Formats: sequence, structure tokens, C-alpha cells
Amino acid sequence: MTYSPARCVRAGAMLWLVGATVLTSAGGCEFFSRAPAGHERPAVAAVTPEPPARAAAQPGEPTIVEFPKESWAGAGIEIAPAEVAVLAQKETLTGKITLNEDRVAHIFPLVSGRVDTVMVGLGDRVTKGQEMAIIESREVGQAMLQLIQNRLQLSFARQRNDWLQQVAGNTLSLIELIRANTPVDQVSDEMRHRPLGDYRQKLMTAYIANDTAKKNIERLTPLQGQGIIAARQIFEAEAAWTTTRATLLSLLEQSEQDVRQDAIRAQQHVEETETRLAVDETTLNILGFEDAFIADIDPAQGSKLAHCPVPAPFDGTVISKDVALLEHVGPTNQILSVADLTTVWLIADVYEKNMPFVAQLADTDVTFHNSSWPGKTFTARVFYTGDIVNADTRTISLRAVADNKEGLLKPGMFVTVDLPGAMKTSVLQVPRSAIFEHGGISFVFVHGGGDSFERRDITRGRSTANAVEILSGISSGESIVVAGGFALKSRMLADLLGE
Repeated sequence: MTYSPARCVRAGAMLWLVGATVLTSAGGCEFFSRAPAGHERPAVAAVTPEPPARAAAQPGEPTIVEFPKESWAGAGIEIAPAEVAVLAQKETLTGKITLNEDRVAHIFPLVSGRVDTVMVGLGDRVTKGQEMAIIESREVGQAMLQLIQNRLQLSFARQRNDWLQQVAGNTLSLIELIRANTPVDQVSDEMRHRPLGDYRQKLMTAYIANDTAKKNIERLTPLQGQGIIAARQIFEAEAAWTTTRATLLSLLEQSEQDVRQDAIRAQQHVEETETRLAVDETTLNILGFEDAFIADIDPAQGSKLAHCPVPAPFDGTVISKDVALLEHVGPTNQILSVADLTTVWLIADVYEKNMPFVAQLADTDVTFHNSSWPGKTFTARVFYTGDIVNADTRTISLRAVADNKEGLLKPGMFVTVDLPGAMKTSVLQVPRSAIFEHGGISFVFVHGGGDSFERRDITRGRSTANAVEILSGISSGESIVVAGGFALKSRMLADLLGE
């Protein structure tokens, strides 16, 4: 009987093959034999024995791989301890880019009228306050003319008020002089150049008449004692003085009341006109006119007084244009849309399984990607994590604002969102590069010292892009091959295959 020795693979049972029969010995080597003469078996197809894979079949048995230390550098072998660290998981969601709803404006004219001019086109960049269109409106023209008219009336009212206030003050001063029995000549001198209106004639005439009647009594009284004049003349003179004094006192009271009322009415007329003017200016403010423009309104502008400009509400881009020259428009017609595209919104639907993590995302950053820009990562700040679950999709809406000064993000674009997941502390983990698989079993290589490495089967837990949680198989602090392990795996498989 002739034996062809094979190769010893590990301590254990020896395999023998007699014809198509595998024999086992305790020597740990494989042999192939021929059947003894006279004992030939029927011809059968050649059978190639399955490579021994007892390490995969029996995970509990240690598998040792010898690898010379001088070959480590060439194989890129690196060793690091397994450690306990925080494991952060991520979930991937599908999202889309939309306009920043806080920075988009749909422009409706505030008045009805005919489009006189359109200054912008689709895609044009505009600045805040820039005129985009002009509408010729009868409503604006009437408001402008009313403003001009009330300004003129206010000017007249103020002039009249100033005059009447002077008249009132001077008249009251005259009344005080008369009541103080100031000589007529002195009163005339003091009031000569001061405006009194009609009150000068009325009061001075009555005062002079009273003063004349008084002086007449004073002149006749001594003559009566001398018998020069009759008592009847004295009586008539006294009656005349009494009448003129009563007239004067009545006129003083009435004039004082009238002059005060005239002053009050003049002031009230000014205030009423100012109110009407303020209403006119406010009306124009509501229609979009600035105070500086209103202050410079000139009736010489003619038909331009009916022009109502449509200004841009902020710096942005014209994203829609629904207006044509000479078209009739009104407050119900959208004519333009402007959006600030320097920022955009990211909207993603978060499924129920991820809802426990959503509360952690408020005021944090998430990253997202788009296939149009391979290798580029964008960042958005979460400002809303949803309050209501959609009954149809069973999701809540996550919203974040992203910077878009480069203009790479286009509203309507679909993106992939990296959603941070739960954080778990005290998790034993190793790098992904440290884990290998064979026969459906995951394992790592543990450095046993010197040139020896032990294959150690493990139970995997959660994983991230860079690390894997280890539930069993190794302990914290054990030296693990974290790079170059492919060379060790190749050596191990070569041993198993008997190469």
C-alpha cells in the first residue's frame, strides 16, 4: 500500500483516504492510499475532499496564525487595543430643497390700474426698494391730488390762525387797558401798530363815547351849582353816560368771548386740516410710497401723479413674472415673485422609528448630499422638528435652513440627509477594518504575542461608518489587528486549504 502524505493543518484527528474512504489517525496528517490487491472497488468518480474548515465549524476552538514580525510592515499590519467609547449611529433620510418660506414674496399690486412699465425679467437680481414695475392708477392720482389740496388748505389755515391768535392777544390787551380806565390817547398810542381786526373800531368807538359822556357830566356838574344850566341837562347827561358805560361793558364782555372763540376755532381748523393731510400721507404710505417721495410731490408732475411703483421687498431673485405691458391688474392679480436664494430650506420626513432621536436635533446641524455635487457635503441648521404626525405617511416633518450663497442648492432638488441617531456610552468597539468574515462567521485577529495571532470569533452589535460594536468575543484592552489583517486571513485560509 502506498501513501501520499499531505500536510498537517492543526492538532487533532488524522485523515486517511483508502480508495474513496477517508481514514482518520491521531497523527494530525492526511494520507491517500490505494486499495489492496484483490480488493478493488468499483470505479467511482474522483472525489476531492472538502477543505477542512473546523475553525469555522467549531468557533470555540482557537485558531493560531503565525506571521513573522519582520513581514508586518510589508503587509501593513497595525495593532491597537479594543476600547470602550461612545458609538454614534446615523440614519439616512431622503429630503428635498425648498424655498426659504420666510424669504419669498408673491407680489400683488395694492391698487387697480394699467401696467405702465415693467423693469425686470425672470431671473433678474433685485435689491430692496428697487422699482420692478409701475402701475398707472386713478386711485393713486386722486390720493395725490387730495394731498396737494389739503397741503394748500393747511397753509391757509395756519396763516389765518397766526393772524387770529395775534388779534386775540392784542384785543385782550386792549380790553384790559379799557377796564383800567387808561386815557384814550394812551390806549390809542399803545394799540396803534398792533393788529386788532374789527375789534379796534368797535371797542375804541364805545370807549371814546363812554369817555366823552363821562367828561360831559364832569363839565356840567359845576355849572348846575352856579345855576347856569337846568337840572334837566344834568339828568340827560347822566343818562347818556350810563348808556354808554353799559354799552361799553357789554361790548367788552362780548368781544372777550368772541376773540377767544375765534382763536380756538382757528386752531381747531389747523388741527383738522393737519389730520386730513396725515390721512392722505398715510394712505400713500399704505400704497407703498415712502415719506421722502411724498414730501417732494409736485402738482407740476401731471399724469405721473397717478404712477404707483411696485418695489422689491428685499434683495432677491425674480422667480416668476406674470405681468405684461398695458395689462390691467388689481389686488387679486399676482404679477411677480421674488425669493432670497442665499438661504434655502431642507425638508425631510422622519419616520416613527427615528422619532425618539428627533428631539435631540433642535438647533443642531445635519449634513446632506446631492448627486449633482459628488463629494461635497452641505450643512443645515434644524429649526423645526415637527409637532404632528402625518396620518398617511406616519412621519413628521423636519425642517432646517441651509446657507446657499454659492447657489449650488436649487429648490426642488432631492438630497440624502444624514440623521444622527442615539448615542450609547460604554460600548466596546473596534474599527471596521479589524473585522473579517468566513463561513458566515465574523472574527478578529487578537495579537497573542511575538509572531502569533489568534482568530477570535465575535458577536457584532450596531455599527457606524467607521466602527462596530462588539457584544462578545473579545475584552476591552486586548490588542487587535486594526489594519493589514487581510494578510493574516490569507495565511489562515491557506493553512485551512492545505496549500
